[in-house]
Amino acid sequence: MKLRNIFIAGLSAVALASCSDYLDVDAPSKNPPEYVFSDKKEMRNALNGVYAAMLSNNTYGQNFIEKFTFNTDVEFKILDSEFASSTAYQRYECDPDGGEIKKAWDDLYTGIERANMLIDGIENAEIFNEEDAELMQMLGEVKVLRAIFYHDLVWYFGDVPYSLLPSYKSPTRIYDVADRTVILSELIEDLKGIAPKMQLSTAQSFSDGPQRISKDMAWAMIARLAMTAGGYSLRPDGGDFGSMKRPENYLDFYKTAALYCDSVVNNTSHRLSKPYHEVFVGNCNYDYTAGDDIIWEIPFGTLSTGNVGYIHGPKMDNQAGVTTHAWGKASSSAQLNALYRFLFDEDDLRRDYVNQLFGYNNQGEAQLNNGRTNYNGKWSKLWNKNGLGSATEGATGFNFPYMRYADVLLMSAEAENEINGGPTQKAIERYETVRERAFRTTKPEKAVYSGDMDKESFLKAVLDERKFEFAGENMRWRDLVRNNMLGQQLYWTFFRYYAAADRGSGYDSPVAEFDFGDGSAYDQKWMNSLYYLNNVPNNDYYAISQFPQASPNVRVVYIVNPYRLPQSGDEKVKIKVDGKDQTVARADYMNWFDENTSKPTAHFLYSLRGYIYCNESGNILINDNGSYVGAPNPSTFPSVSELPAVRYILPYPRAVITRSQGKYVNKYGYR
Repeated sequence: MKLRNIFIAGLSAVALASCSDYLDVDAPSKNPPEYVFSDKKEMRNALNGVYAAMLSNNTYGQNFIEKFTFNTDVEFKILDSEFASSTAYQRYECDPDGGEIKKAWDDLYTGIERANMLIDGIENAEIFNEEDAELMQMLGEVKVLRAIFYHDLVWYFGDVPYSLLPSYKSPTRIYDVADRTVILSELIEDLKGIAPKMQLSTAQSFSDGPQRISKDMAWAMIARLAMTAGGYSLRPDGGDFGSMKRPENYLDFYKTAALYCDSVVNNTSHRLSKPYHEVFVGNCNYDYTAGDDIIWEIPFGTLSTGNVGYIHGPKMDNQAGVTTHAWGKASSSAQLNALYRFLFDEDDLRRDYVNQLFGYNNQGEAQLNNGRTNYNGKWSKLWNKNGLGSATEGATGFNFPYMRYADVLLMSAEAENEINGGPTQKAIERYETVRERAFRTTKPEKAVYSGDMDKESFLKAVLDERKFEFAGENMRWRDLVRNNMLGQQLYWTFFRYYAAADRGSGYDSPVAEFDFGDGSAYDQKWMNSLYYLNNVPNNDYYAISQFPQASPNVRVVYIVNPYRLPQSGDEKVKIKVDGKDQTVARADYMNWFDENTSKPTAHFLYSLRGYIYCNESGNILINDNGSYVGAPNPSTFPSVSELPAVRYILPYPRAVITRSQGKYVNKYGYR
């Protein structure tokens, strides 16, 4: 089953009704699928149709890794308007009329409807037999896919309409809204029941490797569902915007997560053998290594679906529809917080690969990125060794790693720490396994956990590791929500940018104290200037020993001082290029202060406006249940309990509420 080559239109038409208006109430599917499930071939076609439901740019193809990846200290989109917006999702601001919300809702429920129809069809087919390994494998795959769709609905919308029946068997056209903990609990039990009947990724039948859902992935998905269920989430009580709570039996969920992480670690061949960057370069070359980091990746169609690598990597402009090189245009719209790179250890191999500081103009010339965000270099069209073509744009077909072994190891470490009230030896070893890859060829000794052995210190270490490991994978805001830290981190993210822009604000010291435990740390980090040389050959790239693709036709920017203050004489620094001395150029950096307003530029005042912003009068305000009040001063180091909850939950789409005949109601202060 070459999932990468799915012909979506044919499969979805043959296998299942698309049900594009599913849960809009007016047009549920009425097409019983008996004819689809007379033999295994038709079942496999239908299964491909469920996989194909993931490939839309409204969800996993783009928006879930760009527009619905909310601003934090890792991912960041600049939004410089002081006015409220119905579609400023990244800054926690929207309303029920936001078009992308409706499209995501429809596509997720389309996937659920297809999955429900196939599950019902398999389980009621004449050929159904629980001893049939192939049938059980297909049933397991579609149940995991259904769990993924519901898991994302719960994350984005909280309590949602829920049914495990296909719509043509439902007694109502308007499903009841179920509590998210109930949904997650039922999905966990569903996967627990089918996982033992599935095949490991090492099975001979897995010629497509991590493009296909295996028993490994089912176990890992159980762990992820359980971590979500056991963590904090925004609940619709305790004020207009709600309050952060977790279930009373949350430890039971963490125990489930720990158990199924153990299943993956102890019963599969997954390891972190490859260097970090090679995992993602492999995504960009339609390549994988069985048993390495990636447990399951979303199988986009080669050069037909998905924008992974187009919305990432160095920006590449075209002219008259083409580029001067073989890689084509890249929008690079899924970017990173510009200050994220300063939070890494200087020996961490992930830092320089992920944080890209250069792009290409329409002449193909390397250009320093002197902007307010960094390009996310984890994926890039440039990493494809042959190039996708000078006229290409999106639809790269690069697969997205939905579940990685590194995630399982760190979920295990977090769960063990929570269950035991502090780190166990198992938790420390799994944390260190992820760290080891990050320092393998620089300072291996830094992989060893050397912090305090209390619960809070180890949790911080694990969450920091996740922060550095999963940039661009839509993890950071979820990790913070799960641990009731989102408000705290957004607060410090705002002041970190403010301090970098306004050195006289006095915020440098408390921000540095929060980040590094040293109030003077940013004295050696903030920079007014960068020194660089354009169009340096690939093998002299400043950060990685060799540029991931080896073509001599694409050159890069050499940056002399990307992580330290300019030193005396840097203006005269020379480097050797092709055996000759070259003098570097100088560019202003972090020139983010507006002399006319005596404040940082609007880009930093408003990019977190849904939670915290600075108004025209220079007052820094924070959103407390819909009312903006004065934010605490950083010098007071406000605790999590002293900061209001963040309204990260999206509203039900207006059209869905209208067609529900009064059954669905938006909460969280949405009107």
